[in-house]
Amino acid sequence: MNKLTSFQPAPDGWFHIAPHGTFPHPTGALQVIDAEACEAMLRTFNEEARQPNFPGLLVDFDHSSHDPAQPTTAAGWIGALEHREDGLYAQVRWSDLGHQALTGGRYRLASPVWNRADCDQWTAPAPPDGRETAHLRPRRLDRLALTNDPNLPGLAPLSNRKEEVRRMKDEVPSSDSAPSSFFLQTSTLLPMNLRNEILQQLHLPGTATDAEIADALRVHVGELETLRNRCQRLTETQAESDLERFADVITNRDVVRAQLVANRDGTLALLNALRQPEPPAPLHQPRAHRPNLHLLSPLAPEPDSATARRIANRARQLQSQLKIGHHAAFRLAEGETAETEVA
Repeated sequence: MNKLTSFQPAPDGWFHIAPHGTFPHPTGALQVIDAEACEAMLRTFNEEARQPNFPGLLVDFDHSSHDPAQPTTAAGWIGALEHREDGLYAQVRWSDLGHQALTGGRYRLASPVWNRADCDQWTAPAPPDGRETAHLRPRRLDRLALTNDPNLPGLAPLSNRKEEVRRMKDEVPSSDSAPSSFFLQTSTLLPMNLRNEILQQLHLPGTATDAEIADALRVHVGELETLRNRCQRLTETQAESDLERFADVITNRDVVRAQLVANRDGTLALLNALRQPEPPAPLHQPRAHRPNLHLLSPLAPEPDSATARRIANRARQLQSQLKIGHHAAFRLAEGETAETEVA
C-alpha cells in the first residue's frame, strides 16, 4: 500500500478524546475539562453501560446524528472509557465505514459531544480582561464524531499518531510554528433543542427517560395549578378588602369587584380619584370645631321636611358635580347642613 495514503488507527482501539484544560467554545462559554469532569463522565458512562442491551456510545460522521434530516450512520461505537493523566480516553470499535474513513485518510480527528443539561454551569471572571464568563464542566459524554474541522488543542490525529507526531517534531523547530490543524480537536456542545431545553428546565440529567420526563412534567403541572388557585383566592380576598375600604364611593360592587380582580392597580387609582378629600375647616370659624350637642343627643328630634329636602337636593348636586355615589353625596350634604345650623 502506498505509504502516502496509508493511515492506521491505534491497534489497541484506545484514543485520546478530551485533554485536561479550559477551552473556549464558539458560544463564548469556557469548557472546563479537569479531573472532576473526566471522573464524572467515566462514572456516568459505567452506569449506563451496566444497563441491559447497552450498545455503546455512538461515533458518527461530522455530527450528522444531531440533524434529523441527516442519516445516523455509525462510524463506530465507544465500548469503554478511561481517565488517564492527560485526559479522557475512549476505546472504539469502528464500523466498516468508520474503518475505511480512518485508513483512507478521509477523517483524522474526533470531537466529543456533551449536552448543556449534563454540565455544571457557573459564571466567573475569565482572562484576559476578567469579564464574567459562563463556565461549563461536562459530567456526561453524549457521543463522539469524526471530523476534520476541530477547534480544541491538545490531541494528535486518530490515525498514524506516533509517526505523525515524530515527523512533526523532526521537521518543525518550534511548536509555535507547527501547523495547528494536526493538533486541534473540537468539543461540541449539543444545540439547545426542545428536549435539552425541557431537561434543563426540569433539572433532569441528559440520561432521563421519556417516562421520567413525563412524571416530572406532571408534578410541575400539579404544583403550577396549586399556585394558580392560591393566587386566585388571594386576589379575591384582596378585592373584598378593597370593596370595604371604598364602600363610600362604590355603587355597583359586582362590577368593581371584577375590575379589581382584572386590574387592581388601575381600579384603585380610579377609586382614589373618586374619593374627594374633606376640605379643611376655616381657621376663622372656631365654633365649627365644637360638637353639636343637639345632634348627638339621643332625644334629638328628627329633621323637619324642609331640612330633609335641602339635604336631598344638595346631595343630588354633589353627586352630579363630584361624580360620586349617592351614599357619599348624602353624607356630605348632611355635614354641610349640620355646619350651617351650628354657625
